[in-house]
Amino acid sequence: MYLKNIVRLFLLSLISCTSAVYGLRLVGQWKTSDFYKFLVKFGFQQTDKNDETARTQGYIYGNITATKYEDYDIALVVLDSEYFLNFFTNRSLSPRHDACSRMFSQINRLAWDKDCNVNGKEDFIRYIPCRRDGLCRDELADRMVRNSQFTFRVQDKEQPRYWYISMVACSLNTTNSSCQWTHIKNSPSMLINYDIWLVNGDPDDKNSNFFEHHFSIEQFDVFEIYLTFFILYILIIPVQAYALSLRRHTVAVLLFLCLFLEFLGIVFNFVHYTKFAGDGIGVVSLSTVGKFFDLLAQSLFMLLLLLVVKGMAINCERLPIFTILFVSTVWFAYTASNIALFIWNLLEVQFISDVDEWQTWPGFLILTFRIIIMLWFLYELRTTFLEDHGFIKSRVYLHFGAGFMVWFIYLPIVAIIGSNISTFWRFKTIQSLCSSADFVSYCITMHLLWPTKKYLYFNSMNTQNGYLREYAHNNHKGINLSIYISIYLSIYLLLFVCLLLLL
Repeated sequence: MYLKNIVRLFLLSLISCTSAVYGLRLVGQWKTSDFYKFLVKFGFQQTDKNDETARTQGYIYGNITATKYEDYDIALVVLDSEYFLNFFTNRSLSPRHDACSRMFSQINRLAWDKDCNVNGKEDFIRYIPCRRDGLCRDELADRMVRNSQFTFRVQDKEQPRYWYISMVACSLNTTNSSCQWTHIKNSPSMLINYDIWLVNGDPDDKNSNFFEHHFSIEQFDVFEIYLTFFILYILIIPVQAYALSLRRHTVAVLLFLCLFLEFLGIVFNFVHYTKFAGDGIGVVSLSTVGKFFDLLAQSLFMLLLLLVVKGMAINCERLPIFTILFVSTVWFAYTASNIALFIWNLLEVQFISDVDEWQTWPGFLILTFRIIIMLWFLYELRTTFLEDHGFIKSRVYLHFGAGFMVWFIYLPIVAIIGSNISTFWRFKTIQSLCSSADFVSYCITMHLLWPTKKYLYFNSMNTQNGYLREYAHNNHKGINLSIYISIYLSIYLLLFVCLLLLL
């Protein structure tokens, strides 16, 4: 019963953590008694200076009506990052009248209004709700996207830019010359229904740029990244399944489970982004579950590596029961901590900021735990390596030490690099590097642990004399760990460069 409740609570936590969305189509309701509602942060592409047509502009359009129409002009506000922080910070002031006044104090001098500021240069505000079967106040029919009640056109010739969309229960008082923003507290609460689209490019020509049209700028090319690795894992999973049919050893089973979980994570994200490209909504909960499967795959892969450097499959068929229990207990504690931090991270990351998941406390802790596991991995590797197992097996352990030390450390390095990359390119860069490193690591593991390898314990009994002869022949050559580290690091970088060229 307790286990069932824990699982149910975990699933509810995952679902509740997916309410934040990236971009797209927004459909929902808002009560004006709640005063303020932040809708979304969306990155629009840079407008082409040589092509200022609709193809390179950004658009925000849709329909906003009230269940029961009241003649109040509430503000739908669209601001870029330069003005949004001041606007957002003042929302919590009390009384609400002061909050309205302070929120609009900066933008009131810039935003165009036919009654209060005809010289305004910026198009920041729409008045809602719109009348049913009609346009919002002050909208021009010839500037509307078809079947919409309001339209914002976003142009920025200098750089891509984030825009923030909000609704606030403030109304502009145009009955006197002061044109003050006031809270509609004495008015009955309205239920606002909204259906809003945010797109990069011409809304009437979505097929010309299908895989970027609904996406915020930082998510451009993400669909192609998941498509690439979807194909790659389809190619290697049957290979590992064949290896499993040759020899059903614990490490082979663990490796197959790692590949399968990683593939599930990619499939779930791929389905989400495919649907998102079509309808601007996607299945955000599916994407979150996909990331959770990726977390499990990474944790299980760490368990596999720890068991191998302990000697399983290379020096012995099975490890002592105490060793297995100790490694499994530490691994379980690490995985449970990562799951808790994963959920915390979903709650911690604020989509109004430019901070990514690795610049939060749960992100720091995840990286710290990973480094601790890496140090343990290297300690166990050194202990096993110092035992006399012959040249070939020692070389195998060197491959593990070089290749998988790079795998352990790549995530902290990528997180540091990502913190210095523009937020517009950060997500796709980190995703590409991480996916490339994981894929290469799985391929290397498949190669090193292929069931027919003669250095594996269950194949070595008939070739012991051959090992001794090869050891005597090759022992004078020595083994240089730095060379192997350089080779594996080059492989990771080469795959990442190839991925960038494909995109």
